Amino acid sequence: MSNAKSLKIMTEFQHLDNLMDAKASFEKAHPDVVITIEQAADHAESHRALQSDEAPDIVESGGWSIFNRKGLFVDLLPLVEETPGLKEDLNPGVMRVAGKDGTLPGLPVDVALPLILYKRELFDKAGLPYPREGWTWEEMIETAKKLTLRNERGVATQFGFGFGVDVEEIEPFVMRNGGRYVSADGTTARGYADQPAVIEAYRLLIDAYRVHRVIRRPGEPSEAGELHDGFALVFGFAWFAGAVVRYGLEDKYGVVGLPRMPGGENANMLYMGAAGISAKSPNRELAWAFLRHYVLERPEAFRHANTLPITKSLAERSGYTDNPVWRRFIEEMDVVQPSGFYLSERWNSSRQLINEEIIRMINEGADVAQTIRGWTRFA
Repeated sequence: MSNAKSLKIMTEFQHLDNLMDAKASFEKAHPDVVITIEQAADHAESHRALQSDEAPDIVESGGWSIFNRKGLFVDLLPLVEETPGLKEDLNPGVMRVAGKDGTLPGLPVDVALPLILYKRELFDKAGLPYPREGWTWEEMIETAKKLTLRNERGVATQFGFGFGVDVEEIEPFVMRNGGRYVSADGTTARGYADQPAVIEAYRLLIDAYRVHRVIRRPGEPSEAGELHDGFALVFGFAWFAGAVVRYGLEDKYGVVGLPRMPGGENANMLYMGAAGISAKSPNRELAWAFLRHYVLERPEAFRHANTLPITKSLAERSGYTDNPVWRRFIEEMDVVQPSGFYLSERWNSSRQLINEEIIRMINEGADVAQTIRGWTRFA
């Protein structure tokens, strides 16, 4: 078998079922092609491989930082434009994030964004109306207060709002309040992370933990069970929605957009990785054919998915536009914006340090404004 008919793929993902299925179906359609797959431990290993003389043809990463490094990947925009109908078919919101620098270093994979899922049974039991699109932060908190139940010991048996502690999960509320963590080019957090809109969004959220007590604090005793048990509202990414769909719970959950913040901006963040063609690949045409097959042409990849398709046609063929849960996620892709996670590798690498400071704000009452102003050192 000649090298021209061989394709090397390096992936950072641990679960390879989808990639292996794509390999099998592509090799079946192209019997003269042999695809080899190698797992990388992390971005560093992928980076070394891309710089070596035996670079893989395709590298797939669950994060975006490696795709911010110039010169490692082929710009796919010309290939997109040469493929009839593809540019118009690609979701414009996803492409706005993936092509933030005017190039497209990879096709987005493992795409997810957050919305609010609500458990109808808990609303019905409390005699409360379901959330509606356009609701405000204040309305969400008042609803969550009515749906938070505590026993005689003060331990919650039900929480109004299920939410984690993570700087990136808080980012959609920051965005919707008109704030951003870092500059558009990712070079600085000064004048961004410390702006009033960011501080206000954090104060509102910290109050939800400390004052209103509708979110479980880190380490707080709880008898509410898991997210699918005693949490009326859940800040849920595509993987939570995927479990709802997979277990046939669409009739038990509704989905609604994130609440309006005082800043009044309609925005959301997007998590995604990508699969890109190495700049050193001698098999670019074949690699592009495989990428189209892998990412854009297989509705079967979304039958039990925790991720979102990136073309309008694939969303339709996968049944996402007809499913009441997935349909709302697809609609939300229109308003996504580049997040600090993708804009700045330095900011992302400080994630754990920032999260520790968020926990101090929640559990110890650390000053919100003073703490956040210190985050300018992270980018």
